[in-house]
Amino acid sequence: MFALFKNIIDRCDQKFRMKIDVLPDEGLDNLPTNLLGFIWFFIRQVKGILIGFSIFEVLFAGLTSVMFWYIGQLVEYGNYTTAMLWGGCALLFAHFFSGVSARIFTQLIYTPYFGNLVRRQLYWYTIRQSLVYFQNDFAGRIANKLLQSAPALRDVLNSLLGGVLFALMMVIVNLCFLFNADPLLTLPLVCWIVCYTATLTYYIPRIKHLSMLHSEDMSNLTGQVVDSFTNFLPIKYFARTNLEDRRVVKHLNRHSTSFRKVLVEIWKITGIIDFLNLLMVLSTAALGLHIIEVRGDTGIAIMAMALPMILQTTFQSRWIMFEISSIFENLGRVQEGIDTLTKPRTVVDKKGARKLKASKKKVDIKFDNVTFGYGSEDTHVLDDFDLHIPAGQKVGLVGKSGAGKSTIISLLVRAHDIEGGQILLDGQNIAAVTQDSLRENITVVTQESYLFHRSVYDNIAYGRTDATMADVKRAAKRANAHDFIMKLEDNRGRTGYDAHVGERGVKLSGGQKQRIGIARALLKEAPLLILDEATSALDSESEHAIQNALENIMKGKTVIAVAHRLSTLRQMDRIIVMHEGKIVEDGTHAKLIRRKNGHYAKLWTMQSGGFVQED
Repeated sequence: MFALFKNIIDRCDQKFRMKIDVLPDEGLDNLPTNLLGFIWFFIRQVKGILIGFSIFEVLFAGLTSVMFWYIGQLVEYGNYTTAMLWGGCALLFAHFFSGVSARIFTQLIYTPYFGNLVRRQLYWYTIRQSLVYFQNDFAGRIANKLLQSAPALRDVLNSLLGGVLFALMMVIVNLCFLFNADPLLTLPLVCWIVCYTATLTYYIPRIKHLSMLHSEDMSNLTGQVVDSFTNFLPIKYFARTNLEDRRVVKHLNRHSTSFRKVLVEIWKITGIIDFLNLLMVLSTAALGLHIIEVRGDTGIAIMAMALPMILQTTFQSRWIMFEISSIFENLGRVQEGIDTLTKPRTVVDKKGARKLKASKKKVDIKFDNVTFGYGSEDTHVLDDFDLHIPAGQKVGLVGKSGAGKSTIISLLVRAHDIEGGQILLDGQNIAAVTQDSLRENITVVTQESYLFHRSVYDNIAYGRTDATMADVKRAAKRANAHDFIMKLEDNRGRTGYDAHVGERGVKLSGGQKQRIGIARALLKEAPLLILDEATSALDSESEHAIQNALENIMKGKTVIAVAHRLSTLRQMDRIIVMHEGKIVEDGTHAKLIRRKNGHYAKLWTMQSGGFVQED
């Protein structure tokens, strides 16, 4: 028997297993933004499995009622013939088989995979959102909505098919059998259905609303706790542990209050349903006694069928109540996920976009009448902006905050689409090429080095996925990082390049993180190098070593460097001074420093410790 079931399970697994890594045939360029459309988008991908699940649930529910009818038949005829006994055995086996088959579909085929299928596709869509999408929201919040929406959708379908559909089928079959035996017996069940439905209709929306408020309190409590643990240093340095404790207690009190309100409503609806169940059983029993008095032995047979049916309905009533309540709560979570995750992507590859064909060593850059204003029609950061950087030239961008330096970098990596004009790399419009091929040809070293909670090797090798350990070590040495890497050890005893750096590199100093980021950039070796305050977090000794490494990586490449520390730009072939989105000066350091009352000369003289002082 065990071998038979194992064979059935293996065959079902081979035939129906969901392939999480496969995307829909029509692609994932857009996701439906309405609830029903969103649900259908994923249901249709597994409709065969859900149909099989539904069929066996309906059979299981129907056969449950047929078993009660069969007991009534045994009592009525009082003659246990071989045929009837074999029929009962067949009924039991069919009931058992349908229940096992339903559980195979739901527990072994549907539940383990469907949630992760939804998660994978939501992740695929979300990770391809524009840079602005992630800048405008909390990464933790986005991840939370993605991870919660998938199981919520899975549980909605599970509750509908495994709970509501099962109960609905059982009640319909019960009504049919009761009506066929004696129409009078259907009255208690019909009245119960009406009152039960009215009770759910009134209380479930209230429970849903209070549950959402409770969920919000839970989110705020979680946010407070995470915020405290994330900012543990100021808590310790300012001796504010008691203050943080009071804040958490305040959120805990709110959480307890909202949780109690939910439980009060559940207590009310449970009490009402229990009372309705009591009335239905008593009224059915009273009618049954009347039928026995009128019809004798036939009435006893009817009661032998009717009472188990009614009792089974009462047993299911609480379960169905919680299933329906769960459906509404999960639909709320799905809707919250839709609001966050299905936003249209603002930067997309054009249909038929080709790969950028750029030189492996250096690229020519041209901004041609570029207009851009971060979505504002009235105010443009850049207006008919022109800039040409010949291949292999090293250019420094200088200017006070808001001058447009970061905008130029953002547009060059296509974090935004421009409103007018064009940006050309080696004569190719970057709006007409794929985003991945564009960024494969650009290395960006930012002011903050973003590190994964992975090993040092994994973080550096991110610059080139086929890099060997020797390649990684070579890049680390050029970035003056090898010595401190060899001294690293994490909490699991992993050392050197195997040591994990913690979330966002929390275990490393600012200078160490930046040197690992530079090693990663050295490994990539793209023809366009962008340095955005690349050495700002380094001490003087490390900065000198890194400057030598950067000079090596800059050889023969096109370089754009943004820096407030003007001394780091002296070796640039050309310095461009920005002011209010316009180029106000353009020349070498030696030339610009001699310009009387020039912007660059003023910035140079205003520096204290090598940094531009703001007005």
